[in-house]
Amino acid sequence: MNFRILAFLAALVVFVAAAYLELKPTSPLDVVGASASSARAVQQAAPLAPRSAPGARGAASPPAFTLSPSAPKRSSLAHEFAHARSYRALYDRLHGSAQGATAEGLYVQYEILRKCATVTDRPWRRGGQQKPLEERREAFLQALAPDDPLRERRIAAFESASVDRCAGFGDMKVTQADLEQLLGGAAAAGDPKAKAAAVEQEIWQARRSGQWRTASLSDTQISTLEQAIGTRDPEAMVLAGRLLSNTWPDLTLRIGPEGQAVEPRAFYNAWQILACEYGYSCGTDNQRLLDACAYQSHCDARSLPDYLYYYSSSPHENELLSQYASVLRGAIENGDWSQLVVTRGPRMPGSGTYMFGRGG
Repeated sequence: MNFRILAFLAALVVFVAAAYLELKPTSPLDVVGASASSARAVQQAAPLAPRSAPGARGAASPPAFTLSPSAPKRSSLAHEFAHARSYRALYDRLHGSAQGATAEGLYVQYEILRKCATVTDRPWRRGGQQKPLEERREAFLQALAPDDPLRERRIAAFESASVDRCAGFGDMKVTQADLEQLLGGAAAAGDPKAKAAAVEQEIWQARRSGQWRTASLSDTQISTLEQAIGTRDPEAMVLAGRLLSNTWPDLTLRIGPEGQAVEPRAFYNAWQILACEYGYSCGTDNQRLLDACAYQSHCDARSLPDYLYYYSSSPHENELLSQYASVLRGAIENGDWSQLVVTRGPRMPGSGTYMFGRGG
């Protein structure tokens, strides 16, 4: 009898244990452990989230990267130049052609020669005597840790960022007067990028003439920049916007109904956000994104607005960026610059100096 009772109890324990295991709630950890391949598939299919979570950057939301409905359709030449990986064939096609004689054609030739040719009557060559690509690649790889989790992505970004678009220009020589003639012709023919670039060159010429600390934007130059921006040309917007974002010794830009002095970095970034909305090249092939990934491990941004929000701005600057972009967008769309006022007078001491530009 005792044996039968013991056998019955043992069978009952086995039955209860089996029933418990069958009915036990499933743990998410059990799913991950049981099917690693499924988890990897989900991870690959899921969108890549930026390293800095939105909640960690304050209450502001990332600026939307959408094309403005009023953005003009970019010309095929502007698009070709923005995405060209080699300038030589483009330059040869434009030089002496009908397309090359247009306002934009002249400006593109100016930009190519400014970047690639040797200017014989100035003391620096193209690229500021940049080291050869192989030497830069070797230095980059030596500094990159073998176990860096982003190693392959950083190398790919370096290669994309380091493409020599000026290959084939080694024997090309021009004078500063040649460049000025191309830029002046493009500006006179009405290209807004050329008009903004001409203002920039006037400032640099004043600095080279000894006015390094005193050179400033005149009212006429500011009006020229406003007109260039008003065309909604994204490259003109970047050129003009960065000039307006610099700190000048005798003027302050004030924005909004309260007339607060603009903070240069946030203001500069706002212009770039707007340029993206009007068709500027702000995707994953943007030079700033490639450099940030290669040299700083900032590889998760998928657009320039993403990068500016998650990596380049403080929460305070993100709030300002949103406010500035809203005011500037209204000025571009409506031609109403009343919310952006230039005041003349000494700059606030200790406010810092910001210079955004590509040099002379």
